[in-house]
Amino acid sequence: MNGDPFDLGAEEPEAGPPAPGAPAAPATYLDALNPEQRRAVETTEGPVLVLSGAGTGKTRVLTTRLAHILAQRLARPHECLAVTFTNKAAREMRHRVAELVGGMAEGVWLGTFHALGARILRRHAEQAGLGDAFTILDDDDQKRLVKQLLEAENVDTKRWPVRNVLGAIQRWKDRALGPDGVPDDEAEGWLVRLYRQYQERLRTLNAVDFGDLLLLPVHLFQQDPDIAAEYQRRFRYILVDEYQDTNVAQYLWLRLLATGHHNLCCVGDDDQAIYSWRGAEVANILRFEHDYPDAAVIRLERNYRSTDRILEAASHLIAHNDSRMGKRLHAETGATGPGIQVRAVWDGEAEARVIGDLIEEERRAGRSLEEMAVLVRAGLQTREIEERLIVLGTPYRVLGGPRFYERQEIRDALAYLRVINQPADDLAFERIVNVPKRGLGAAAL
Repeated sequence: MNGDPFDLGAEEPEAGPPAPGAPAAPATYLDALNPEQRRAVETTEGPVLVLSGAGTGKTRVLTTRLAHILAQRLARPHECLAVTFTNKAAREMRHRVAELVGGMAEGVWLGTFHALGARILRRHAEQAGLGDAFTILDDDDQKRLVKQLLEAENVDTKRWPVRNVLGAIQRWKDRALGPDGVPDDEAEGWLVRLYRQYQERLRTLNAVDFGDLLLLPVHLFQQDPDIAAEYQRRFRYILVDEYQDTNVAQYLWLRLLATGHHNLCCVGDDDQAIYSWRGAEVANILRFEHDYPDAAVIRLERNYRSTDRILEAASHLIAHNDSRMGKRLHAETGATGPGIQVRAVWDGEAEARVIGDLIEEERRAGRSLEEMAVLVRAGLQTREIEERLIVLGTPYRVLGGPRFYERQEIRDALAYLRVINQPADDLAFERIVNVPKRGLGAAAL
């Protein structure tokens, strides 16, 4: 991906004291909050950890807290930093804040870790060793680059698949480790050497990968105290969503930015920490009180989404987790709900048959297919279920599929634009030199 997929808006004025004027009167938006939510919104000074269980209104807390800071004139919009994990969540949050305070939300630094990291790098490209128009490589480009390096090193790609090598590099970046920071006992020497070559090749291409969008700003703050101080002064309030899913680089990034004022509000749920396989460290949320001894810890335990039976079953399972801060959800609606059924099956095919039979039972009972959903943990699990529904003649729709930027024709179009924008982008050139077919083979290339 190239250019500004992470563009967050125009530049803002330099940080300064809050805008003049008396704080606004208590707004009606506070009336919609329960006592715990309101405490999380109004505790604006110092570190705050909001332990938010599923369905307890964490998005409402985040958006209302940001709106409250702006409405009470505690900071200008560009002095507020709000971090989410997806672009969709960022758009929703911006929309909700605008509904509460209107145009006062314009200028807030609100986006994903990667989007905000990209914005910082655009502002300080030279200090980070990059050119102004650097490219952000997608997964496909990263794999092709690693494959080239492995071939040049005569590494057996059957023993060391490209995906595994790239995964090792990204895990180091998730921990904010550059090639010189990898511990000697963590990898074979050639793998660290290849990591160094990978980073050097990125610099030659004037490019970064997604891991660099976190790694480079952290190193920039650590190595240049003036730049770090600039952003520490700028961001008077920092809000973070899904804190349990942060990795080491994100943790360090937030710690560096919150140095001084400690006005850091993190919302998360240690019981929903399921992304350790992609670098997330649940220890980040568990040690919040150790990092900030004066932190206010607020638990949101009123669930507005589920029935008591579902919450009780979940609570009994979660209680067996070793590392958790502890909370117990209860249904605010008071609804008991139907009982939970557990079916044990031998394999995926048996599971698909059970699901198909249940759907048919519900249809015979008069329930519409539009009222039914099958949730799976991973996309690959849908195949056997789809096959069973086809046999039964049951209409269905699979939600999801390739993302827009992952489609081959979109990658090709972006590669053309990248070459126009930056002729030194050899990876993009190699992709499109024979697209459409021009009779150019490896020898011509």
